[in-house]
Amino acid sequence: MHLKLSTCVVLLTLFSACERELDIFQEKSGFSATIFTQFRGGPAHNGVSPTGVSPNHKYQLRWKSEPMAIGHYLASKSSPTVDDDNVYVGMDDGVLRALNRRTGKLVWSVATHSFYTEQERDGDTHFGIHGTPAVDDRYVYIGDYDGYLYAIDKQDGTLVWERKLGDSIGASPTIYGGYIYMAVEYATMDGRIFAVNAENGETRWKSPLLGAHAHSSVTLDMDNRLMFVGANNGKLYCFAMDTGTQRWVYAAEGEIKSTAAVADGAVFATAFDMQLHAVSVDDGSALFTVQMDDVSLSSPAVFENSVVFGSHDSRLVSVDDSTGEIQWTFDTDAPILSSATIIANDGSVVFGSRDSHLYILYPDGRLFQKIEVASGISSVPAVLENEIYVSDNSGTVYGFVSD
Repeated sequence: MHLKLSTCVVLLTLFSACERELDIFQEKSGFSATIFTQFRGGPAHNGVSPTGVSPNHKYQLRWKSEPMAIGHYLASKSSPTVDDDNVYVGMDDGVLRALNRRTGKLVWSVATHSFYTEQERDGDTHFGIHGTPAVDDRYVYIGDYDGYLYAIDKQDGTLVWERKLGDSIGASPTIYGGYIYMAVEYATMDGRIFAVNAENGETRWKSPLLGAHAHSSVTLDMDNRLMFVGANNGKLYCFAMDTGTQRWVYAAEGEIKSTAAVADGAVFATAFDMQLHAVSVDDGSALFTVQMDDVSLSSPAVFENSVVFGSHDSRLVSVDDSTGEIQWTFDTDAPILSSATIIANDGSVVFGSRDSHLYILYPDGRLFQKIEVASGISSVPAVLENEIYVSDNSGTVYGFVSD
């Protein structure tokens, strides 16, 4: 259907403590045990799934959709988000789709304004929707390359509201505390951040102009009430969450298109200067950098004492989050635009490569499973319980399950 727009006391005590820790983790990260609500899983964009199957049983294909992409565009693609019922994903044709989580069948689809733009665009380069949807208990939020932000009723796909915020939106919406934080681009090679009321789409505040496009998504430090976003001028900006007031700016030597991750007083982002940058939350000072052999669009994942990221040099790298010392590397056969998802049960890693494979690694970086798909993967795998959902560059969405 197509619609518009805790002996027992000790064990119980330990079990209760673990439950409390998981509750705290889920509250901070935005994760639930059974859903993957937004890009990188939560507003801190750590890329960590609190539940998942540690590598012991191989994943098998449960279902896959038809290919839904209409062109080629060398950037990270929209990644699936998942609730109890559906998998939500955007495509470069400008259509947001809801697929049944268990069968992969189309539940509803919504044509955004960019759908009509893409119908008229000549050539193989199409933009449409490249951000990842964000989901709350009622609505799905997404931006399109025509600069609109939308709230869609997730039950039937009806439009709740739409707001024209800029000339284009390539980033993913970040949702927390009833607000959506959205990076917006302007045709004048500029951009800014908006805080929008999730209920009605009204703007709470907008940041000062960044001086360049902001293609990366907004990352939140809920404890310190700060937010971070990278821009094409190589700058990482820090703003106050509640007011949009700029706090500091850190300058890399190349475009920052990856989405930052924040944890334990540090912000991590890769850049086109072929480096991973670790920056102090407090004042934007450099903590360390890690040299790569090529540029990177891959957003870092942070878990315990590790930061995991990929680059166009075809390697996935894990480094110590305090020193930048390399812990392990894993080679694929093509550039890695995908961002890794780490399973918090044991630190296993799931990611995709443009070599048309989904990879599942043990916590020490050894290969557990390699799954071939139809096309390169630049999206982020959603991992929850014994399931993995991922989309490839042909626009095919896959649901994998492990016994």
